Amino acid sequence: MCSTATAAVGAGLAEAFGADQEILALVDLADRVQATLVERVGAFDAAEGWAADGEYSLACWLGARTDLTRAESRQLSRLARTLRTMPATEAAVHQGTLSVAKARLLTGVLNERTEELFAEQEAFLIEQVQTLSVDQAKTALDYWKQLADADGPDPSDPTRNWARLSHGYQGRWHLEADLDPVSGAVLHAVLGAIVDRMHQDGRFADLAAEENTAGRRTAEGFIEMGHRASGARPDQPTVHPDIVVVVPHHALTDDEPDAFDPPQLVGAGPLTLQDVYRLALLGSVSTMTVDGGGRPLNLGRKQRLATTDQWIALNIRDQGCVAPGCDRPAAWCQAHHLQWWERDSGMTDLANLALVCSHHHHLIHDAGWKLGPKDDHTWLLTRPNGTAVKPARYRGRTRSPASPRRPQRTVLPASRSG
Repeated sequence: MCSTATAAVGAGLAEAFGADQEILALVDLADRVQATLVERVGAFDAAEGWAADGEYSLACWLGARTDLTRAESRQLSRLARTLRTMPATEAAVHQGTLSVAKARLLTGVLNERTEELFAEQEAFLIEQVQTLSVDQAKTALDYWKQLADADGPDPSDPTRNWARLSHGYQGRWHLEADLDPVSGAVLHAVLGAIVDRMHQDGRFADLAAEENTAGRRTAEGFIEMGHRASGARPDQPTVHPDIVVVVPHHALTDDEPDAFDPPQLVGAGPLTLQDVYRLALLGSVSTMTVDGGGRPLNLGRKQRLATTDQWIALNIRDQGCVAPGCDRPAAWCQAHHLQWWERDSGMTDLANLALVCSHHHHLIHDAGWKLGPKDDHTWLLTRPNGTAVKPARYRGRTRSPASPRRPQRTVLPASRSG
């Protein structure tokens, strides 16, 4: 077994050139090894080969003979057993056209209430997740399960919300919560606005780099929220968060929701149409329709910085840093002029703007890198030596400046809470 694996590693690396290609080859090889492992485990479990050693389950057998934990052993045996009930998924994994990670996500949507619909749509779901990253596939499949499991617990039910603030070891406190999408969206927006204001005020400037984490900033935001609520006028908040929802036009007109094109809460994820209506009740809401490139809001040379409406449109269009492979969200980005404002006399027009994170903004302005749209509606990032960065394996539908799968999208911006 070791010699076979070593030979496979050697064969994979022999085709690689450079450290980057070597890493990608190893990741691909690890998935192929994992797929083979799942296949062998499935056959071994089906024949109850573990019983020959006196064990009562495959998980017990694995736990006793490998360095896998009991939890890992159970997960592997459960995955192999479930895949035997999913012929198309199992075949795709064995053929190498579907990663084990995505197969595991597909097994996660199965229960006694969804198995019949899954059997009908299995091939379609496999085709869809093959075009998405693992994170994107998880979001889509979670939403599919929510639609398919109508008789299961309603994730939008606010009566299922709970929170716990408990006193722990050495006097420290532990905060846990589970909220419905709308309540969570309101808390996320308010907390995000507070953290953003604290950042603008320089509240995190003295933190060392290893301390200035998202978790630390969120904790400080919660504490600041408590201080503000205990103030003399807690009914007059100092921040007004924007809650932006993008609703596909068909969701307002079609009878059947599309699991792979749901309403989206910008910066959070998919919502049901009922959640959208609940959010609309929280405050004044205006509507607009945008094409795939965002609403054509143009300021020319009258103003350098993007307006609030332009920022909303950029959030909807780009969803985050457009540099190939970058996963930083819109909240971490700035509006970059493709034709520079000073050097090229570029316009503050939506077509000349793109979201880029501070890291890529520095590369473009200070290190000689170049960023621009390609004809296939993706983005091209070029190194100072003229070579292009390879596109990400999964581009996703939300990062392209081109039109989405459906031509019209209705946006509900600027729902004010607080």
